[in-house]
Amino acid sequence: MVAHDNTVMNATITNATPSADDESTLPESTPIGTDPQRDVMSDVVPDVTPEEVPGAAIASTPATATVPAEEMKPSQSVTYRPMCWNDLDDIVREFDRTWGQCSAAAGTPVSMQISRHFVLHYLEPTTRAIIAELDGRFMGVTLSRVAGEPLAFPQAKQELAAINGELNRSTLGAKTLSETEQWHEMELRMEREIDINDVARGEIELFLVAKSARGHGVGGSLWRQAMDYFANCQVARFYLHTDSSCDVSFYDHKGLNCIAARYAADHPEDGADMDDIFIYAGTPESTR
Repeated sequence: MVAHDNTVMNATITNATPSADDESTLPESTPIGTDPQRDVMSDVVPDVTPEEVPGAAIASTPATATVPAEEMKPSQSVTYRPMCWNDLDDIVREFDRTWGQCSAAAGTPVSMQISRHFVLHYLEPTTRAIIAELDGRFMGVTLSRVAGEPLAFPQAKQELAAINGELNRSTLGAKTLSETEQWHEMELRMEREIDINDVARGEIELFLVAKSARGHGVGGSLWRQAMDYFANCQVARFYLHTDSSCDVSFYDHKGLNCIAARYAADHPEDGADMDDIFIYAGTPESTR
């Protein structure tokens, strides 16, 4: 969901939230099972011109990409399915394409390592992970958490420890990891200050839409399916992290409320390039 400065990519919901206009006319989704080999959904891709997908809590995509004409054929369809562990590398690559330039490690091998850290950090508490793909190509992902539900990928904790070990083996990696972990602690501190986890069982950990998915309605469909998941788990309230570098108007449009804010102007100790940080919360029924 989150924010970033010039040295660290911060995100927690992340990655790319669609604009208010990215509401496809696709039918409402049905619940998706946990078996990657079944319950795969397919939505017909509308024959429309690609549009920008503003950033969001943890996700913002570069603002200039377009979808090649050959990717917009009406006969093609976007499918939605449970994430498999083998999807991890695709998510990491897209995360790095989206936020890699925000890190001091940009253009170095450490950039991909810190992107892997971020994805695993969000994946560790995740209880539901849904992938969007078009003809086998990664188009987006939502990682959601519901307190009390089984973890989707218990192995993420061990993998996170492994990538942290790799980062600590280089000076740049250790510095970037230290700054990133400070950011994670800042988010946790904001959560504790408002006791959000006492009243909200659900959280959007990562919301990432690939730049090539613009115009396909992927963001809107992934969002609605996440809301369906929360509703099916009887989650009365959920929350997410975001920041001023993202188009937070999407959340206003969806009916979420900003319930916590940390303004950079009030905290010069965070650095001159720090963004304003927010926590948004809402109910599944009112934010579809």
